Amino acid sequence: MREKRYLTPWVAGALLALTICVFAAPVLAEEPTLAAPAAPVEKVAGLDQKALEASLNKVLNHQLAPVKEMLTELTIHQTSLTDILGGIGYIMGFFGLWAYFQSKKRQAS
Repeated sequence: MREKRYLTPWVAGALLALTICVFAAPVLAEEPTLAAPAAPVEKVAGLDQKALEASLNKVLNHQLAPVKEMLTELTIHQTSLTDILGGIGYIMGFFGLWAYFQSKKRQAS
């Protein structure tokens, strides 16, 4: 005889989500207090704003160039043997499921 389970995983997940919403709502509803923005500074240490921005952009571009190269290398995807074997495994798995359900149909009739 099968035992009844009153708290299935999806019910537990729904209760957890509801609890988070109830307790997090007051915290999320509060408006964050931010300091008043400072007045724009036209000259900083003898440099005007445009020259400062230009020098910062130059330094940042120089420092972030290796990071940009690494991201470019990560986005280029070449098909490997692992990808091919994984695809064959998926196909065999789906065929196995199909064969299983076909055998169940034959046993039922």
